[in-house]
Amino acid sequence: MKGYTLPGVRAALKKRAAGAARNADEHRHPGQSLEGVAPVLGLYYRALSGRNAALVPYGDRNDPLQYPDTHTTIRLPDRIGRFVSGGGNFLWYKIALTHRAAHYEGGTFSFEFLRPAAHFTALRPSSLDQLQRHEHESELETFFSLFAQRQLAVEVFTVMEDLRLDEWSKRRYPGLRGAYEKIQRAALHDRPPLAGLGPRNALAEVMVRLSLASKRPFELPALLHEPARRLLQVMQPLCRPDARVEDSAEAAMRAYCLLVGLPNMEADYGPDLPVDPSPPHSEPQWQAIWPEPEKTRLEGDEVLATVMAPVSYRDQLGSRYTWYKGAGPLDQQAIYRFTKADAPASASAPALPDEQERPKPPDEPMEHDHHDHFGEDEVHLHSGELHSHELFSYVYPEWDHVAHAYKRNWCCVKESRIDPAASSRYYDETLRAYGRLMPHIQNQFERIAREGLRKVKRMGDGDDLDLDAAIESFIDMRAGLSPSEQVYTSRQKLARDVVVAFLVDKSSSTAEHVEPSGEALTPVLHGRNYRTILDLEKETTALLMASLERIGDTYGIYFFSGSGREDVKFHVLKDFEERLSDRVAARIDNIKPLHTTRMGPAIRHTVRKLRGQESRTKLLMLISDGRPFDLDYGQQYGEDAEVAYAINDTRQALNEARQAGITPFVLTIDPQGNDYLRTMCDGIDYEVLDDINQLPARLLALYRTLTA
Repeated sequence: MKGYTLPGVRAALKKRAAGAARNADEHRHPGQSLEGVAPVLGLYYRALSGRNAALVPYGDRNDPLQYPDTHTTIRLPDRIGRFVSGGGNFLWYKIALTHRAAHYEGGTFSFEFLRPAAHFTALRPSSLDQLQRHEHESELETFFSLFAQRQLAVEVFTVMEDLRLDEWSKRRYPGLRGAYEKIQRAALHDRPPLAGLGPRNALAEVMVRLSLASKRPFELPALLHEPARRLLQVMQPLCRPDARVEDSAEAAMRAYCLLVGLPNMEADYGPDLPVDPSPPHSEPQWQAIWPEPEKTRLEGDEVLATVMAPVSYRDQLGSRYTWYKGAGPLDQQAIYRFTKADAPASASAPALPDEQERPKPPDEPMEHDHHDHFGEDEVHLHSGELHSHELFSYVYPEWDHVAHAYKRNWCCVKESRIDPAASSRYYDETLRAYGRLMPHIQNQFERIAREGLRKVKRMGDGDDLDLDAAIESFIDMRAGLSPSEQVYTSRQKLARDVVVAFLVDKSSSTAEHVEPSGEALTPVLHGRNYRTILDLEKETTALLMASLERIGDTYGIYFFSGSGREDVKFHVLKDFEERLSDRVAARIDNIKPLHTTRMGPAIRHTVRKLRGQESRTKLLMLISDGRPFDLDYGQQYGEDAEVAYAINDTRQALNEARQAGITPFVLTIDPQGNDYLRTMCDGIDYEVLDDINQLPARLLALYRTLTA
């Protein structure tokens, strides 16, 4: 080729490739929207699964866990921009729907507890007689009841079944194999690094990577080499053509045993070394006792719970894997909160004569236990699941203690920020009125600050003289040596790692007037010669904000009320990420009493907020003036069932907080509080305040004790 040289051709090609790369970066595809392809994807999903389903987007600000997939609704991101081409982003949606459809065609929901697996000897019990089952319980629910750590069991089973279904889909739809592998490679690229993870989390991450057909070698501390090899051996049969859902269950039992047998804490376990992928020479002795005995919960163990980052194109972990009373699979939140029932369902239900029907709910809403007014809002009572597509609306399950099961998507919490008043007058007046109490409050919080200091000796400057260092310096000087100038002690601040959420009742009963006590404040405050329960709660929050700013703890203050399960009010006075400002302080004046006391959903929503905080100590303080109650709490069981129903749902919500590594504490000003708090707060600390006028001082003192 006259006029061309090989180096010149290479240089030209290299220049052209660089230009193409720059052009691709400048014109990167903006992403594929779900709206643009939803009609095509809807037909595609129906062709694969034989089912109709609405494809609904969740935006960047909406948590996908808020809206779990159901049989009739599938939630997907509103836009995918993971790939440089629109075709690649469309493939992401296609594979995500293929995976969801595989649950039906691939047999996930046909699980039979007693049916043998194709590739494993059974660890499951050979009979259902020894297992405690509840009415309408699916066989998958029965399977999960074998485990002491049910949340971990659901997640492990999910990963195993995801592996089986992905490999099944590649064989069933060979034309999609290339696309499937491309999406899996992208998912592997997004996985968190193994370095720095504790043993249990590291092995769990290896498990997820293996489920994505990872071929890369792993480097792990020597402690994890044998468990990783056994895990690889356990997961390999799930890739075979004749593997079925029972194989996923047996593999999950074995992987669960490997995980719980590892330390649940971070430490130095030695350097990371390559793992030999060859199978172990012998079969391990798997746990033989199922159901698994309940283990003693060690303090802090929940904080170190096993964490698995989800795979984006798959269902959220556990979101579709069990059935709830034949109406559809339970959502993720419900599955994660499965707890062992203390007694059969009939034990909690009121005894009825033979063949007598349970009383039907009354036609009219029941009155509040303190007031018979609910404001001017019209209340609509509906049956069945709720679905909210509004921003800052969140759907939660509810615990039915009679049925020993969660009601799926049963309550809607509507979060909003309280509008600020024209000024922070209420806040400023409160601080002035409590001027006599403020020195004591400040002393309490200064003690917290002092307890967070450590004395450091031999400093160049500081608060006090370090006597030993000063004597040594004087001796050196007399001996003709150069004396040290490090002769002081200094107090250095230790970092506090505390986050607290105050959840305050603002139901209509808080409008009741308070009888002043001997330590009551000035008769006229906030322009009135009387004070209400809500006034004391608002004054307490003002003192809390002023005091907590002195020590720097992260805190949020929230008020709640209910008006039926469709509309649980959750009003934000101060969120965790907000700093105290005049605007935040001005919100206090606009807090008004409203409706009833539906505690369960408000607690669950507060737990959701606390889960998003990274802190060693998480505290939830619930402040109320009475027992939980709402318009439709347990009405399906008759007029006399609402009290027990409300208390048990609240108890379950508090237990969920504790299982999430959060310390709940309940403070009530109800004189009859001991009557129901013993049941509602079983195993959870609580206090009944005899004199409501003591609320500000007592709550501040409790805070110091609980965060010590």
